[in-house]
Amino acid sequence: MSASSPSNPAADAIGATTAMRVAADLRRRILLGELPPGRRLKIDEIATICDVSHMPVRGALHELEREGILELSPHRGAVIRPVDAHFVRNTYDLRAAIEGMLTERCAERIDAAGVSELRGHVDAFEDACATADALELVRANRRLHNSINGHADNADAVRVLGQGRLLVEALRVRFGFGPRRTDAILREHRQILKAIASHDIEKAGRLARAHCVRARDDLLTRL
Repeated sequence: MSASSPSNPAADAIGATTAMRVAADLRRRILLGELPPGRRLKIDEIATICDVSHMPVRGALHELEREGILELSPHRGAVIRPVDAHFVRNTYDLRAAIEGMLTERCAERIDAAGVSELRGHVDAFEDACATADALELVRANRRLHNSINGHADNADAVRVLGQGRLLVEALRVRFGFGPRRTDAILREHRQILKAIASHDIEKAGRLARAHCVRARDDLLTRL
């Protein structure tokens, strides 16, 4: 029996980095709607588009599967998960429960520097509102909520929260926001920030859950 080939740490690191780059490119294309829900992703096609070999493409596809973005099967290969009203409801119901808890923990733990950081993200979202650019609004909103969730210091909850989130964001980029919804979002962000800054744990969680429910209902009306 021949000995197995020794691993090459440098080559493994390059392969992992390339797979991460391919995964990031696929996320971007999905967010922008270039790769819509239900689309089958062929390894040859992705390798050509990204100018890489098959191996990092396979790594990228498995990473997106772990994030709940793709479904992999022996017969169909990789398919971007279909999305519908049921998917949106389930995703936001999960988000309301987890983000409510994370916002409570954020309000409990955050310090003055953290509050200043959140205030900067709220201001950035206000700037994005002036552009009426759905993509920039989605990105600014994500940065704020990622910051809130990060201050909660619960990586396991954040990991669950990320499941399928990109697909909902892609829907938001495609369909936009309802009339005056961005004004309401900004108002809700400021209310959540105020509750966090005053360490009002119960109110912060309640506002975060209501924020998710209103986002869910607005998106459902846009589908």
